[in-house]
This record gives sequence, structure tokens and C-alpha cells, in this order.
Amino acid sequence: MYGQRSQTLPQPMFNSPMIQRAQTHGYSLPKKSRGRAVPVRGVMSSAPARASPLRDIPTEIGLEIVELALLSTPSTILALVSKKFNALVCKMIYKTVILDRLSRITLFHRTVLSKSLEFLGTHVLTLAVTSRSYTTEARIQLEQIVAACTGLRTLAIPRPGILASGVISRTRPIELIIQKFDAMTPFEWDPLFAQEIVVSPAARISQNLTRLRICEPGQVWHSPLETLEFFGSLPGLTHLALARHVNPYGGLNDGAFVSEIRTLLETRPELKMLIVSLFPAAWPRQVPATFSLCGHSCICKALIRLADTDKRLVVLATGWDTLLEPDKDPRSPFPPHVNHGSARLGVVSFWENWRMSDKRVVAFTTGWEPEIVADAVKWTYPTVPTELSDGSNFWGNWLTLPN
Repeated sequence: MYGQRSQTLPQPMFNSPMIQRAQTHGYSLPKKSRGRAVPVRGVMSSAPARASPLRDIPTEIGLEIVELALLSTPSTILALVSKKFNALVCKMIYKTVILDRLSRITLFHRTVLSKSLEFLGTHVLTLAVTSRSYTTEARIQLEQIVAACTGLRTLAIPRPGILASGVISRTRPIELIIQKFDAMTPFEWDPLFAQEIVVSPAARISQNLTRLRICEPGQVWHSPLETLEFFGSLPGLTHLALARHVNPYGGLNDGAFVSEIRTLLETRPELKMLIVSLFPAAWPRQVPATFSLCGHSCICKALIRLADTDKRLVVLATGWDTLLEPDKDPRSPFPPHVNHGSARLGVVSFWENWRMSDKRVVAFTTGWEPEIVADAVKWTYPTVPTELSDGSNFWGNWLTLPN
């Protein structure tokens, strides 16, 4: 009404007589007074809040707790906790990647294409390729995977052929583990990849190597010096492991092998350890529990005498599990495999205690979810002669040896 004090009122949400009268006569609605807070017994406390005990635990224990959580909780759920926690989970998931079948090679290749080079270079520190079969497509995918993971410290592969690719020359691991140093063509998996002969095709990727391990003797003879020539000069090599059959082909090349081991010890003073793993003469269909490595063949005696003169040489007796069966695919790069399902990561010396058997490792499943794989299987070793060192417990300390 004219002459009255103007007042802005909220629009009514429903037809209330009180609101209508207020608009007509110009008086204000009663204001709600702010009540005084009444303390509730047992809810509010004047005592200062206690800090979480988790803040005081050592970092190593905290990481163990997260790893245990990963065993029972999908990583995608843990990654939603916070950005910092997501970053921590990613570091744990991608730190060690095991590709044990073609489908996982394809899946991780897809992951590599979706991640930045900076992410892959700082997260993927160990890559183990343990697939029992390969295709041309898988070979190309592996080259791109290794090329993208420039921060690799440890690379484990069944054959050395992929190392000759110029695509992966920017990746410089410090440890290289190879199951066998042979292939269908010199240093290659497949004749389709045969290229012109290069003296040291893996020289670039091997520039920073300090540890090189050839785990099993191959089907094709390559002398120790010929094997190292493939990797170039290896200026930083401090630990070298080679493998040899006992009495192959009636002792053929035994003398040449021992002579070149002596040459390596004489010409490489920077070598702190040279390991020779001795295997039985051939792959048996079944190795009885009472099987003994001879310890008395020409090469055994010669290597033991050489080890007596140079303590850097370690001669290991190496054996197989007592239950073995021949591989069904004669072209497979793997030796006979254990005929029970618990051996998920492979067979024989290459997979037994290959440095990570005492740790939880990550593999990529057929889906997008990473999977925590249990500890690698510990193998049963045959009886070892007293003159030879037992290789069954040796490789667990392979990387803990001083540089």
C-alpha cells in the first residue's frame, strides 16, 4: 500500500493464509532465532583427535599392506581412493610385468599404446616374456613394448632375437635374462626376421648391462665368446652366467668351451663372477629322484680345476623337477614342462628362482584387471656331487651380489 514501508518477500510456494496476509498488510514474518547448540554426551569431546597409527608405520610395511590389499581387491577399486593412492597403485601394478601368453602380450601392447612414454619409462621396471608360443604379430608387439619401456632395469626373454631390432635401441636394461641362446636362424626366432649379418646386433641395448644370464644350454652350439659378441663390448659387465650340457655329443667342444671360459677370466678383470650351470647331457622324458649329475666328466673336472685357480668362477650343478614330460610342440622354444598346473611361470632353471621367486609379481590376465601371481615354484634338484656347488639356492641371491 502507498506510504507503507516496502519489503521484499519471497514468492510463496503454496497458498498459505498467513503468507497472503503478510503480503496484504505489509508486516514481516517472524524470524527463526538461532538456537544455542546443546552438547550431546558421547558425541562431542574436548580431547584432541588422535592421529592414525598408520601414519607412523615404515614405508615398506605400508607397501606390503597395499600389496596384500591388491591380492583380494580389484586394483580399479583401490585406485579410486584418491589421486595419490591411484599413483601408488599404478607404481605397484606396472613395476613388474609378466607376459606368459599371447593374449597378455596383446593386452599389454594395447596398454602401452594408451599410456604416455613418460609413464611407461618411470613405471615398468621389470618385463618378463614367458609365453610358450609366438607369432609374427606378437614379435612386432614385443618390439614396440620393449621400445616404449625405456626405464626397464630387468628384461627376461626366451630368445635373444628381439634384441637385434633397431626399434628397441633406446631401452638400456642393467640385467638381461635369456632362457636359451639359440634360434632357427642365428639369434632369431623366425626366418621371416632374418636380416643381413651384423657382428654385434644387440650392442646398443646392451650398453648398460651389468648382469647377463643365459639360463639353459641351447640346441645349437654357440661358444662363450661367440655368445658375448652378439651383445657387443659390454663395458660394464660384472656378472655373467652361461649354461652347458655335460658330455654333449661325446664331449665334443668341451675343450673349446673351457678354453674360452679361461679367456674370459683373463681378459675381463672387471668380471666379479662368472657362473657356469651344468645340465645333464639331454632332456630326459622323466628324471628319477635318484638321478645324479656325473661330476667326473672331462668338462666337470676341467672347470673345477679352473675354479680352484680363479675364485670368480662358480660351477653350478643344475637339474630338473622329477616329474617332466616332453613338450607337445617341437618348435616351441621351451624345454619339457612340468605336468602339473601349479608351475604357472615356467620350467627348469630359467624360471626357478629367477630372482623374483620370493616376491609377489604381476601378470596381465585375459581381461583388463592385473592379477597378482603367487610365488614361483621351487624345484626339486637331483643329487649334486660334493665337488660342485648346488644351484638350487644360488639364484635367489643373483641381484643381491655386490656390483
